Amino acid sequence: MKPRTALRATVAAALSLAAGAASAQDFKVSGFASLVVGRTSGACVATDAMATQHNDSCTRAIVDWGHGGVYQNKWTAGEETRAGIQGEWKLSKELTAVTQVSARTLSDQHVNLEWAYLSYSPTPDWKLQVGRKRIPLYYYSDFQDVGFAYNTVRPTPDVYGWDVVNYNGASLSHSQSMGDWNFRAEVYAGGENSRKNPYSTIFYDEKFDVRWGSLRGASLEFSKDWFTGRVSYTRSNFSIRDRAAGAAVELFDGSTRAPQSFMGLVLNGDWDEWQWRSEFGKARRMDAAGYDADFYLMTLGHQMGKFTLTAGLSAYKEKSDFDLDTYVPVKLSTRTLALRYDVHKGGAVKLQFDRVRDTSPSPLSGHSRLISLSYDLVF
Repeated sequence: MKPRTALRATVAAALSLAAGAASAQDFKVSGFASLVVGRTSGACVATDAMATQHNDSCTRAIVDWGHGGVYQNKWTAGEETRAGIQGEWKLSKELTAVTQVSARTLSDQHVNLEWAYLSYSPTPDWKLQVGRKRIPLYYYSDFQDVGFAYNTVRPTPDVYGWDVVNYNGASLSHSQSMGDWNFRAEVYAGGENSRKNPYSTIFYDEKFDVRWGSLRGASLEFSKDWFTGRVSYTRSNFSIRDRAAGAAVELFDGSTRAPQSFMGLVLNGDWDEWQWRSEFGKARRMDAAGYDADFYLMTLGHQMGKFTLTAGLSAYKEKSDFDLDTYVPVKLSTRTLALRYDVHKGGAVKLQFDRVRDTSPSPLSGHSRLISLSYDLVF
């Protein structure tokens, strides 16, 4: 299916669902869309660490690891443009069904099933969800695709970026208030087999399947007045299969399956016209024979009427036990300046400048400057 055809199909589905909702009080439909254009510039940096289509470029910037979005030194709207439609059916007082489908202009990702789960709430405080969902690694995980929900063009890829995005399984959450504090705890478990994994297309010309098995984790969100915080921990097994050969790929430590873990901390603040966002994380793969990654983001936004100016910095840095002939650790950092203008209710235009520094022992994407412009809509 061609990109334009996929987007038209999604819009047509949205209109059809909306028409049906008029005669079904227990059904709700909502959606989002983002038109994003961008390009890189800067001094040419040679690399042989990426797929051929990216190695040939003078400059490049990885903006969406999970879906394989990479900008090069030419204008394009094909890396981050997306649309989605969500339907919510109230089957009973306690039971709800939710489905979300997205369409992207990226190759092989024109239509994706993002969410498809049943939600059971025996009381307002407890919620059990079973089906397909987003892995809650980050603060923005559940609504990362909804560009209107945040002030930058994208959550920084220095933090938001792994090879698997969704999981099939179950989660159980509980919400409770204690004095002026509000808490929400969640546990989750499941797994995902990402066929023709988009993340791997950043580095390889061949197609791979990536599996996260025995996924389990927990998170705790807490808020009071202007402050919101979150801590999380996720663990799973990790493996790769070569689609052409039909065989498991040997990892850097010689195994075909390895453990991995992710820890996260969020500290956010909203007061008057100021907005502070910060997120810190640590990832570990293959235990003692693998590597550690530390990453963070910090942004400060100031709202002035319909305008919001945001400045931020972020970084992703790996430490590896391997020699450089086996694995080259990645070290990236970004400085960001973004301007948002709310053009109407549910619609915003953003202009963003990023300066990306690649200090890896051998260049991955290389240094670059990135300019991007987006129109984000919710309906």
